[in-house]
Amino acid sequence: MTVIPKAWSIPDIFRARMGNDVGRQRLMSEEGHHLVVLCEIPSLSDKGQRRPALFWVNDTGEWRSMPQSGGRSALRQLVLDYQEKVSALELKMTKVEGDNTPEEVHDVIDEAAPLQRSVRGLARVMQELRETLKDDREVLNIRDAAVSLESSIDLLLADAKSTLDFVTAKNAMIQAKESAKAAREAQKLNRIAALFFPLVTLASLFGMNAPADVLASNGSILVILVGLAMGALLWTILSKKTH
Repeated sequence: MTVIPKAWSIPDIFRARMGNDVGRQRLMSEEGHHLVVLCEIPSLSDKGQRRPALFWVNDTGEWRSMPQSGGRSALRQLVLDYQEKVSALELKMTKVEGDNTPEEVHDVIDEAAPLQRSVRGLARVMQELRETLKDDREVLNIRDAAVSLESSIDLLLADAKSTLDFVTAKNAMIQAKESAKAAREAQKLNRIAALFFPLVTLASLFGMNAPADVLASNGSILVILVGLAMGALLWTILSKKTH
């Protein structure tokens, strides 16, 4: 069993080369028949599963297609659908660049990455089909659109990755500045504590006496001066370490 419709009267080798899954995008030619194996636009909900878009050109030049009917016109519409998807991501990227939101940029990359792989396969297959059907002008136009689409998705993904790197670096710089600011504030508190800690320690020698009794004690002024001197010394030492 393959993904090829049973009603298609195609060479048996095509069915033999196709499994239950679409596999890679490719062009198969045999006995004047051509089978174009492509994928519909991937989405995050697909979870890696590819949905087939098949186009068969028989030995008389008639086209068939699935899941959309219309043959050659369905192929053209598939490329247009890809273009609309890429344009939507480009618009989303433009809005994201203004907000500088790394999460939204990452969402664009998540959508664009599988799209890029599909578009590259589409452009490659369309080039092969163009070389096979040299006189088909419509195939030429579709090929040109696919090549242009490949350039657009490549530029979009490169822009998204560059923007993500910039936003990440910018946020890291902001965090570093905030951390440095917090460190400076902590250093100020440490220096203030260093200034008064020796004085408080020496003052504890006087117990819980009233201030008048402490000042009346012999050597109280000397203790205060010694405490302030030691605090100033610690202040100086800490200031030198932070420079």
